[in-house]
Amino acid sequence: MKPEKNNTYCKYPFRELAMKEWQGSTLQAAWPCCMMGNIRNQDGSVNNIGINNIKDLTPDEIFNHPRINDLRNNLLTGVKDDACKVCWDQESRGLNSFRLFSDDDYGYEDTGLSVVDITASTACNLRCRMCTPMSSNSLMIDWDFFEKMEGEMNFQISQETKFWAHIKPEPIRATDSIQCNWLMENTDKIKVIKASGGEPFYDKKVVKLIDRYIETGNAKNTILTFHTNGTLINDEIIEKLNHFKKNVHNFSIDGFGKTYDYIRYPANFEELDLTLRNYFSKIKSVDFFRVALVLTSLNLLVIPEYIKWIRSIWNKSSITFSEAYGLDRGTSIKRLPISILSVAKENVLPFLYNERGDVDHKIQNLIQQIDNAISDNQENKELMLKEIGYFDLSRNQNFKDYLHPLLVDWLTS
Repeated sequence: MKPEKNNTYCKYPFRELAMKEWQGSTLQAAWPCCMMGNIRNQDGSVNNIGINNIKDLTPDEIFNHPRINDLRNNLLTGVKDDACKVCWDQESRGLNSFRLFSDDDYGYEDTGLSVVDITASTACNLRCRMCTPMSSNSLMIDWDFFEKMEGEMNFQISQETKFWAHIKPEPIRATDSIQCNWLMENTDKIKVIKASGGEPFYDKKVVKLIDRYIETGNAKNTILTFHTNGTLINDEIIEKLNHFKKNVHNFSIDGFGKTYDYIRYPANFEELDLTLRNYFSKIKSVDFFRVALVLTSLNLLVIPEYIKWIRSIWNKSSITFSEAYGLDRGTSIKRLPISILSVAKENVLPFLYNERGDVDHKIQNLIQQIDNAISDNQENKELMLKEIGYFDLSRNQNFKDYLHPLLVDWLTS
C-alpha cells in the first residue's frame, strides 16, 4: 500500500519511532512521526497521543503499544486519526503533506521497528532566526539578552512568533535515558538512524553512537539520515560516515549568500559552500542531495539563486520547502504584500518541471504555499519588522545589509 491523497495510509507508523520530546533525560512523548510533536494541548504541554508512563518504556515497547497499534489500524481503514492532525491540516490547504513522502525505499524489507528518529540534545553551533531555544542551546544567548531587557521580552516574542520559549528551557540529556541505552545495545535491530537536534554532529554523544555502530560491525548494514546544518562535516566525520551502508542526510539550509548569513547566524555561506563540496567529493555512498528550507519572508525572494546553487553542488537534489512555525508569526510569507508574492511565484515557476519534463512536487508545494499566502493575505509590515528587529538587536545586525533589495525597499518604504 502507498500513501496517496485518496487514502489515509502513512508508512511511518509501520516502521518508525520518533523520540524528540525530553525533559532533562526523561522522555516525555514519542510518536511514529516527529510532526505529531507540533500538536500541543491547550495548556501548551506536549501531546503524548495517549501513551502514559512513556519514560519507563524501551523503543520496542513504545512501538508495540496498543495506542500505536490503533493508529496503524486507523490509517489502514480510512480513519483520520487525531494524532496526524498536522498532515490533515496541510492537505486541507492543498499541500502535499509529510505522510505523502513517507514511502522512502531504504533497500530492505520493513518488519516492525527498524527506523529511529531521535533528538539527543539541543547542542547546536548556530542561532537560526526561525528556531527556538528548545531546539538550539546557542539561542540561549539571545534568550538571556532578551531576559535582561525591560517588559518581559521573551514572553512577548513567544506570543508574536507562537514558537519562541518564554520559560527558560531545561537542557536535554537524552543520551542518559533508558531509550538511548537500548539503542546502544541493539545496533543490530535498528537499520536506519535519523537524528536531529540541535546539530547532531555538534553533539559528542551522537558521534559516540556512530562509533558504537562502527565498533559492533553493524554500521555496514545501517543507513544514517541526520538533519544537519552541514557546517561541521569535516574529514574526520566523513571518515566515520563512510563505514555506513548509506548516508541520506537532510541538510537544513535556509538561504543563499548574505540572506543565509543573516538567518543562520553566525554561519558563513562561503564556508558552507566549501564544506559541502568537500563532503560530496569524499563521501562514498550517497545518491540525492536532500535539502530542507524553512520558508519565510526573509528567504522567499532568493529561492531561484538557492536552487541553482544546490544543483551546482550535486546534480541530483531534492529540496523540501517547509512552513515556518508558528504559522502566524511576523516573518510568515503571508505578511508580505501580494505584489512581492506574485514576483516570487513568477521567479520559481521555471523550476516547476524537471529535466525529464515531470512536475517537481516539492516546487509544486512551494508554489501552493505562495498561492495560499496570496489568497489568505495578511500583509503586516509592522509585525514583520518587529520580529526582525528583536534579533537584529540581539546580534547587532541590520536587515538592510542582508535581505533582497525588493524586500528591503518594501520594509523601509
